[in-house]
Parts: sequence; C-alpha cells; structure tokens
Amino acid sequence: MKKQLVCTLMILCVAFTKAQVNTSDSSIEFIKRKIDSVFEQNKLPGLFVSVISNGQQHYFSKGYANPDTKLLFDSATFFEIGSITKTFTAFVLQKVLDENKIADTASIISYLPDSVKTNTALQKISFLSLLNHTSGLPRLPDNMQVKFDNRAPYDNYTAAQLFSWLKNCRPAPDGKSNYSNLGAGLAGVLAELIAKKSYTRLLEEHIFRPFKMIGGTEVFSKEENKSQGFFNDQKTAYWNMDVLAPAGGIKCSGKEMLRYLQYMARPEEAGNKKIIDNLLLPTVAINQTMHVCKAWHTFELPGKPVIYWHNGGTFGFSTFAAFIKGEDKAVMVVINKFSENKVADGLGVAIMKLLIQ
Repeated sequence: MKKQLVCTLMILCVAFTKAQVNTSDSSIEFIKRKIDSVFEQNKLPGLFVSVISNGQQHYFSKGYANPDTKLLFDSATFFEIGSITKTFTAFVLQKVLDENKIADTASIISYLPDSVKTNTALQKISFLSLLNHTSGLPRLPDNMQVKFDNRAPYDNYTAAQLFSWLKNCRPAPDGKSNYSNLGAGLAGVLAELIAKKSYTRLLEEHIFRPFKMIGGTEVFSKEENKSQGFFNDQKTAYWNMDVLAPAGGIKCSGKEMLRYLQYMARPEEAGNKKIIDNLLLPTVAINQTMHVCKAWHTFELPGKPVIYWHNGGTFGFSTFAAFIKGEDKAVMVVINKFSENKVADGLGVAIMKLLIQ
C-alpha cells in the first residue's frame, strides 16, 4: 500500500503545485476549462465530475457514458465506484462494532467461523488493522487465481473459499501499511457475521436509507441509466465481486455520491457525528503529509485544510472522491475507462485546490 499511496501522493503534490487559478475567472468557468482540457488531452470515452461548493451542487459532463447509444452522463447515471466502497465498509463495520460494544482494537479471531479459529496466526489481526491496511494480509488471497485477461476477476469467489484460505494463512508480521482488498472484504464479512445480516442489508440500513441514497452492489440490468466501462478499447461488464464486494463492489451515481460526501463532511446532519469523527481519525502515517484513517486517507499541506480522499478503479472505471471536514466542499470524479486514476486523481485535486483557496 505504501508504494501505491506514495505514487498517489506524488500526483497530489504535483496537482497542488501546478494547478493555477486565474482569480479573474469564476470557479465554475475554471472547472469547465480544466475538465475540457483533461478530456481532450487524454482521449477518454467519458468524464463526469460532481462538485459541492458553498452548499451548491454542480455537475460537469464530457463525452459519453455509453458511446454506442450516445448516452450522456448526468447526475443519475450509475457507475462502479471501485475502492471508494471501502469507506462505506468502514462505516458499516464501525456501526456494527459500536452496536455490539466491540472495540475496534479487538482481535477478529473470536468472530470468525469455528473452522477458521484454529489458525492462531489470525489472533494479531484487529478490526482496525483491516480498515487501515496494517493486518499483514496480502492484497488478494492466492486461491483466487486472478488472471489479467479475466475481465471479472472476483466472480464466483465464495465465502467458503475465503474461509478455506484463512484457515492456513500466515499474515505478514511487520504491521506496516500494505493495501489489501482481501482485508477490506473480510471487514465486510465480519460485519455480516456479527450482525447476522447481509452486507447489502447493512448498507441499506446504515447508509442508503438514513442518507436517502440510491446505490448497491448488485449488477444492474441493461435497462438502467448506467455508464459503459472500457478496458482500453474493449467494453467491460460490471463486476460481481461476490464475497469481496465490501472491497469495491458498490455502484452509484454522481448525485448520490455527493450526498454521501456531504454527510461525511457534515456528519451532524445525519446524526452520525461520533462514528464519522472516529472514522476520520488518522491511524497510520505514510509520511508528513499523508495519513490513513479508517479507509479514508488524508492529505495536508501547510496552511491548507485537511483533504479526506479515496480513489477507486475497476476494469471499466477510474474514480476519485474527496471532501473537507466541516465545510460544504467536495468533489467526485469518474472516468469510464480502466487505469486512468492518475488523470482522475489529478483532476479531483486540482478542483479541491480551487475550492480551498
């Protein structure tokens, strides 16, 4: 994870250094021009940006959500948010832990199936370590057999396979922060086991319904207002992530994601101040300017407000989300193409820089 975050940090630093705003222009005009430039320079199929500035929502669209049907992106167009899902999972797990009076520093081993509890190497893994990527678990379990040419790498990986792998795994002992989709997926599975409810139901009860959002992990039908993702020039299907859906399986729209970010920034509006304050506490330092909280990352430069952010990627989408705590300032960027996170991150940070000036 450290290598990945340092790479992203370099993007963030460059974006903060280079993104200059002509103060004679309005913020909206600057954002429009920036989006136009990014779209043209990178030859993207589609680009959609959602922004909250001073309590006002703004939406910007370029290209197509689906080039074949000429479907344009709008605020209700669904897409895969990728690893931003991990922030939803952190919220759900923390909610379940609080309801059951379980400390986030407690070992997970007592809450796993009996067949897995025999692996005493799991004793050192806490709930917190799953959320800040210090569990020592690898990025993915080696019985998953991911192939790069497989456009649906998580398909049909079941809870039984996950528990079978956990029975004999040996987490790395160093406690360093190493990005783990497996760890985030397991966090969601543990929430299910403790609450005795499905991840889908937990999302509905703790986030979608109280936040008045629409979204989920299911694969939508062709009739839905959804964008088409691309792997290079090839169309890709939406991922069915099965048991690891808590690591990256949520599909949502720009409008719904802005609602989510607004509640993260101002948790008192949803009656969740205590839990969200907890989620946003830095737990691991990557370097002087970046920390890992519970799923969320922070980025801070001298004299600037802390930016809370997470990005995501599937084989069809690249995404970036960020907000400022206590302020009506947030951005959500989606590109319907694989491996464009450098572009999405850079654009998102350039907009955040404008918002905090």
